[in-house]
Amino acid sequence: MDCASHDLEKAELDILLLTIAETIERMGTYQRHVVGKSLLCELSDRFGIDAGWLGLHDRHKTSARAAQILQLVPAIIRARKLRRRSNALDKRMDWLGRAFGLDRVERDGLNILARLELFPEWRSLVESIIRSGHLTLDLLAKMTGHGKGVLDQRFHAGSRLVRAGLIHSDADGDIRVGQFLARLTRMRLSRPEALTERLMPEAGPSRLGHHDFAHLGREAELALSLVAARKGASILLYGPPGTGKTEFALHIVRSAGLIPVMAGMTDEHGDEPNRRDRIAHVTLLRELTRGQESHAIIADEADDILHYDWSSDSRNSFSKAWLNAFVDAPGPPTIWIVNDVSSLAETTVRRMDHAVRFDLPPAAVRRRIVGRHARIAGLALTGVQTSALAALPASPAVLETAVSGAATIGGGIEDAQLIGSGLVEALTGSPPPPFSLPAAYDPELARADRDLTDLARRLASSADRSWSLLFHGASGTGKSAFAHYVASAMGLDIQVERGSDLLDSYVGGTERLIAAAFHRAARQKAVLLIDEADDFLSDRRGAVRSWERTMVSEMLRQMEALRAPFIATSNLADRLDPATQRRFTLQAEFKVLDEGRANTQFRRWFGIDSPSAMPLVGLTPGDFAQVSRRARLLGENGADRLARWLLNEARARGAVRQPLGFRA
Repeated sequence: MDCASHDLEKAELDILLLTIAETIERMGTYQRHVVGKSLLCELSDRFGIDAGWLGLHDRHKTSARAAQILQLVPAIIRARKLRRRSNALDKRMDWLGRAFGLDRVERDGLNILARLELFPEWRSLVESIIRSGHLTLDLLAKMTGHGKGVLDQRFHAGSRLVRAGLIHSDADGDIRVGQFLARLTRMRLSRPEALTERLMPEAGPSRLGHHDFAHLGREAELALSLVAARKGASILLYGPPGTGKTEFALHIVRSAGLIPVMAGMTDEHGDEPNRRDRIAHVTLLRELTRGQESHAIIADEADDILHYDWSSDSRNSFSKAWLNAFVDAPGPPTIWIVNDVSSLAETTVRRMDHAVRFDLPPAAVRRRIVGRHARIAGLALTGVQTSALAALPASPAVLETAVSGAATIGGGIEDAQLIGSGLVEALTGSPPPPFSLPAAYDPELARADRDLTDLARRLASSADRSWSLLFHGASGTGKSAFAHYVASAMGLDIQVERGSDLLDSYVGGTERLIAAAFHRAARQKAVLLIDEADDFLSDRRGAVRSWERTMVSEMLRQMEALRAPFIATSNLADRLDPATQRRFTLQAEFKVLDEGRANTQFRRWFGIDSPSAMPLVGLTPGDFAQVSRRARLLGENGADRLARWLLNEARARGAVRQPLGFRA
């Protein structure tokens, strides 16, 4: 190799020359001969020694040349009066050693790796000995003076230095610096407090408040209590992106009086860190906070950290046992945030002290979030407009984006709804349902086999919230509308689930979705309404496929262990499984309107009296809603025409016998 001149500060140059000298001393005779020329080039580069007199090209003087190279070592040390002196890099490495609790062997090895990362002079030394330029265990032994066996225990591919992301050790035995260690070596800092501040930055406050998480109920309170106990609890927060997991983590850490620290969010260049970088940072944060009760670690988007690769048997992959030990390792309270909990091994989840599932917050919470962001963004929204935007089945992050996007372009509610609807469709694959103001509902104007007004009053005043109701009857008779009325009378949100929400094409998927719906309603203290629940309550005796039976059985299991009010609606009660009908606390049959209620509905909807010549029979509240929309569209306000349209709706359902002849 060609000799090149480099400039190093004296302390670093002394360390390099001492290492060269000590490495030569630890070599055997043959190795000194083989690499002698390269090493002498290194020495002459530093001291201007003329190496030609050693006769390096004479094949008959191998032993003599090796002995002459060895004799140069003490001469160099004496001439330069070399000694090891600590500099800024050494101070950083000492800090790292203390933080990780490294022993002398590990520290010495990492000191070599750090200098190989920083200084080309050190890489030139390695290249002069090994043509590949890669540091091997044999060379590390010669450069540190530690035995190869001792080094292998600490630097092999499965060692804690590798698992912590400080080094890479491949199957060929090559050892390289990890990205986290490279980041540390390049920092122009040496004071421990400055290093701590750089590597343990304090996260900001949560933008959401306590009321924004009230729907999580007791589970949120338990998470806060575990963090506040300062016993190193591991909390798992999981659910779709944008549902407030990170904000909740910041909220409970601040509420517990602790300082939140985000683990492994960027690498040394401000780019995305890899898995080992993030694990190294978590490990470092645990060491930095050891013995303290002032911080909590938040590992956001931790799917990559906690994921166990079942398909890999590589020595460099993380074993399940190591991953479990990593989660169990002592340290401050740690909050792990993941989107897909199914990617985690069961044994990893079992290591958690508590797990909280995040779904879309209820409508009341979404209205608060929209209102807050609108005030911050300066977007003026009325109460109805706020409700319209909050009606989107969207995460808090999507709602914030919709509001801020509309405000940025100087738009209004229409732009916010378009942005929000577009994002919801992109995330779910289907457009959100259109928003409409709920019509004023009067239970006195619906007809059932029991007093609906009295039923709603009794349900609202009862302390028991573990009941189930079955509303059955013809389509349009007001079953779903009365369910919403009951929820409103109780002061609770209503969680509406339809068949498309709960049916899944995979085996066991429908059962999981049914269980999740009941659990979500209980957690959010909402009334669960399964609209048109015939598929999930049908008679199992007529089932042809096994999943038709299992989903009914799952519904029965959930009804037996109710923790929230449950209402099911059905158009075909006579086809329901007998066991499901027995499970309902109460049933109400909704019927078509009698003539008196129909006439009252006519006045309410159209502001005029119904024509006496056409008795309004066989009608439902749904018929009035349908005809009202048609009348507005066509500008129709004639009583006879409206009545005729209503009766046609009833005839189409078969509720009124079709007369002979032609209809006007």
